[in-house]
Amino acid sequence: MGLQDRDYYRDRNKTPRQSPNLTPKKPPSNNKRIIYLLYPLITLSGLWYGADTFLSKTNETVILQNQNPSETLQGGVVLKADRQGHFRGTALINNIPMPFLIDTGATKTSIPAKMAITANLPFGNEIKSNTAGGQVSDHLTRINNLKIGGAEIINLNANINQYLDEVLIGMNTLKYFHMTQNGDTLTLLANNRKDGDVAIKSAVHQAGKAQ
Repeated sequence: MGLQDRDYYRDRNKTPRQSPNLTPKKPPSNNKRIIYLLYPLITLSGLWYGADTFLSKTNETVILQNQNPSETLQGGVVLKADRQGHFRGTALINNIPMPFLIDTGATKTSIPAKMAITANLPFGNEIKSNTAGGQVSDHLTRINNLKIGGAEIINLNANINQYLDEVLIGMNTLKYFHMTQNGDTLTLLANNRKDGDVAIKSAVHQAGKAQ
């Protein structure tokens, strides 16, 4: 065997030396693995919360905007019936806008509890009221001013109901208006009636066209 052959076998059997600059890679720790797994969950949670917040705010806006167009008159309002034949609009209760439904079958005007709190209405004595769904508990209250279109009623007695989503304008409010229905149009005009300290008048603040 020549010298070249011995050098060849010696070089082949040598154990390769690692470069001093190279360090072996360590496998990722359990903590890092957990963090990587949590990233998708955190991202999904953020998207869900943002979408839920957006939809809740959007729904609040839709409640007030998806009303049938109404026309404000001097001392009254003209309402158009919706697809179910109901007359809806937007009223101001203590200057807080609230969606309403005309309910000639209700003896007294009723305010949803959440809206009553927003308008700072007082919660009076608890009473029992009969509805189509059975007997419910209401609270007596008093509205400083209720504005419907170009008319304003002051010192009006009403009920607060925790199950409602919109104000029900009952007969104790409607008696202060001349009501004229022509097909799908209902016109309410103040009749200048006064009962004790309750009175109706042309509103100083014109509500404009409610949508």
